Amino acid sequence: PPPIAFNDFRAYIKIWALVVLIAGGLLLWQMTRAATTANVTATVSAVSLAVSVADGNIAYGSVALNTATTTVGNGETQVVTNDGSAAKLNVKSTHATGGTQWTLNPTTGSNLFIHEVSTTTGSTYMKFSDDTTYITASSTFPSGAVTQNLDFRLTTPTVSTDFAQKSITVTVQVVSQ
Repeated sequence: PPPIAFNDFRAYIKIWALVVLIAGGLLLWQMTRAATTANVTATVSAVSLAVSVADGNIAYGSVALNTATTTVGNGETQVVTNDGSAAKLNVKSTHATGGTQWTLNPTTGSNLFIHEVSTTTGSTYMKFSDDTTYITASSTFPSGAVTQNLDFRLTTPTVSTDFAQKSITVTVQVVSQ
């Protein structure tokens, strides 16, 4: 085919139309690739969970069968300190071990004992139902070295197959609210 002459007006229009079409296509392609941005501001606060117990020992002493004894008023009250962030205070108890095990139970029976916790100096108690479940002693335990007194009440079994000294572990836990 013969070359296009630039003095031919129709050819000139076609070339410019083609140039505009290509340039417009490139511009449109570039615009569809363009991205917009926006910022997101994120904030975070660290949580520090820390708890301590003073003095950490309870001596119930010798207690007759089917009898309740408490830590109230005898110097055995445990003082729990929240050394971290505001939290929920949980407590759990184990079975009594040593010799024949006494099983933690909501009612007494043969080798079955009751263990309870109080945050009200013995006005009210919460029973431990088993050795795996935590009781929420306080749903709001503020931060800043705030203390919470815990008193305990133990009721011995109605019958015990031995009279060996028993050992019970109480676990105190703080969890985020």
